[in-house]
Amino acid sequence: MKLYHPTKHGAAILRDGFGETSGTYLTETDNSGVWLFDQPFEQRPGDDDPDVILELEIPEAVVAPFEWHVGLPYREFLMPAALVNLYGTPRVWQSSDRSA
Repeated sequence: MKLYHPTKHGAAILRDGFGETSGTYLTETDNSGVWLFDQPFEQRPGDDDPDVILELEIPEAVVAPFEWHVGLPYREFLMPAALVNLYGTPRVWQSSDRSA
């Protein structure tokens, strides 16, 4: 499954891999992980414009347990960074990829 991660930290992620981040993410509890989406957002809802969108491929069976079901028109996942990093270095997504 192709997944996308909008970020201002693309160079560091490409060099060092994803790091664990945490926050409440509009919930009442603290959550940790890497946000991944099933479509490339040029602006993530509630966030500043990203510098880059990273794309990676992870089997749907692996990401499915981490899906947040909140009734949005797209799928979103909050996965542990160590698990995401097992699937290799992401690539930089270009808006021209949308038509491919």
